[in-house]
Amino acid sequence: MDTALETQALARKDRLAKLRSLKRKQEEHDVTSPDAARETDTEASAAVLSGRNYDVLAKAPRLGFDTAPSDNQETLESRAGDIAAEAKIAINEEEAGLSIDLLSLQPKKPNWDLKRDVDQKLSRLDMMTNNAIARILHDSILQAKAGAAQNDENLAELVRQRENEEASLAGSDVV
Repeated sequence: MDTALETQALARKDRLAKLRSLKRKQEEHDVTSPDAARETDTEASAAVLSGRNYDVLAKAPRLGFDTAPSDNQETLESRAGDIAAEAKIAINEEEAGLSIDLLSLQPKKPNWDLKRDVDQKLSRLDMMTNNAIARILHDSILQAKAGAAQNDENLAELVRQRENEEASLAGSDVV
């Protein structure tokens, strides 16, 4: 298997070498032709060395754009750089002008974070507590009304009994 790959690689190298030699011969033939002798140096070099990455007039490779595409525009990168520079200046001024007071960074109460996390749960529990208290009060009021109605009936019976006793006593005094 390795020998097959090696033979293919050698064959490819040979083909590439032949192509290079043919290209060199063709370039030499083009430059020495009678038509090429009449052309100026720039035209001859343009014919031989034409390409996207070669500047014929400067006789050097092109390195990129002459001007950046976003020269006259504000880009996100330039804006971010400005903001970062402003932040660095502000931080430097702050560090130079003020020293950080560690006591002001600490919370006044050590359990402030616990209260912050528990507040939401407590608000739900407060609502449930208020509902339970209202339900208990409602039940006690209903019981009081029922008890008052029974007391009224009991009171009416007591009044009748008292009247009967008084009538019986009055009747026994008369006799």
